[in-house]
Parts: sequence; C-alpha cells; structure tokens
Amino acid sequence: MDHNVEPELHLNDFDGPLEVLLHLIQASKMDIYDIPIAKITQQYMDYIYDAQKLNLDIIGDYFVMAAKLMVIKSKMLLPTMSDDSDNEADEDPREDLVNQLITYQQYKAVTGELKKREAVRRLSFTRQMLTMPATKAELIEPSPFDRGDLMASYVDALKRFRYNQPLSTTVHEWEFTIESQTKLVRHLLNTSDQSLLFNNLISDHSKPEEIVTDFLAILEMTKYDEVRLHQQSQESAIEIRKGPAYGEQ
Repeated sequence: MDHNVEPELHLNDFDGPLEVLLHLIQASKMDIYDIPIAKITQQYMDYIYDAQKLNLDIIGDYFVMAAKLMVIKSKMLLPTMSDDSDNEADEDPREDLVNQLITYQQYKAVTGELKKREAVRRLSFTRQMLTMPATKAELIEPSPFDRGDLMASYVDALKRFRYNQPLSTTVHEWEFTIESQTKLVRHLLNTSDQSLLFNNLISDHSKPEEIVTDFLAILEMTKYDEVRLHQQSQESAIEIRKGPAYGEQ
C-alpha cells in the first residue's frame, strides 16, 4: 500500500506556479527552507501532466517553473568538486526558489487579510452627514409646570375611570377628535373664570377614549401657548389657564 498519497490538484484553484508549489510543500508538510527538490519536482511534473490530460490550457509560466525545477534538481545531483571556492561550495541551487516562495507566501497572507477586511467593510454602512436645517433662535419662557405631571394625572384619571366601571362594558367606536376636545376646552374656559381644573374636565366622561383625546388636545394647546398649566404642588390638581395665544388658533 502506497502511503505517499499525492495531493489532488485542480488548475483553477491556483493563481500561478508559485502557488502550486507552495500548496505542494504545505500539503506534504515539507520544510520550505529545506525543500526535497526531487520529490517536489516529481509532484509538480505530475500536476502539469494531469492538467494536460484534462486538456487544460497551461500557460508558459507553469512550464518555465518546471524547467527551473529540473535545473535545480540536476545541479543538486552534481558532485561537489573539492577544488571549488568556499562561496561556490556553500551555494544552494534552491536559494532563489526558496526566496521567491517566502515572498509569495507573505504576499498571500497580506492579500488574505485585506480580503477579510473588505468583506467586513461591505457588511457595514457609513451614514452620510446630515444637513441640519437652519433654525431661528427663539426665547423660550420657562414654564413652572412639568408635562410629566400632566402625564401622571392622565394615568391616574384612566385608573380611576377603570376602577369605577363595571366588569362588563360595551366597546364603543372612537368618536372623539383632538379638534372636538379642543373646542370643548375652549368652551369651558370661556364659561369659567379664566381657568379650568383638569379633574373637572374629565369628571363627567363616560368613555376612556374621551379622556385620551382630552389629554392630547391639552398637549396640542400648550404646544402653541394657547393654554398654560399650573400646579401648586405635586398633590394639588392641575389648573388649565388661558395662554397668551389663546383664541388665535
């Protein structure tokens, strides 16, 4: 049984002869600094032969590398002459090939890392710089009332409404609008002494959607300074008062 199974190669898997050699060296676990030139030459020639049998186009560089391997192999088979100089005796025919392979190996490592970074970059998107619209400076008068307090009162009102309802209730269609509830608030303010308690506004409401719409209407009116909200303390009721822009909307 042959334990030296040769690696299976395909021409399309490689970029050139140096990559083929590098693959053969790595697959056979050879020392790149001490390449067994006879073995690597045989494997490379087998690769060329198999590629030709498959009618694959073998470019000139592959044949040039084959010739170079044969030259290196022949030089290594020549006996070392005793009268050669020290420099010639120390000269390794494989040195140039080894340097090329090491350089190519480093090149492959760098290009491989660049491809990984490119793949990661393609998965990320750079947000374009936003163009902020020109804004007009306005003096905002601080309000003594926190809208969070209105939200708290709104939630409390819904809770009280829910607890006061029977277990079985009828579902009503949403029949209220911000416009209709705004008109209601204006009517109540016009018939009162310039102010209105939020609790009084919702006291006679029979549907939760009416409370919700009241809340949204008041927020809309405070936005345009048509009404202002006041509260003596966190425990006291919220008072709705006419604002500077009341009646202009």
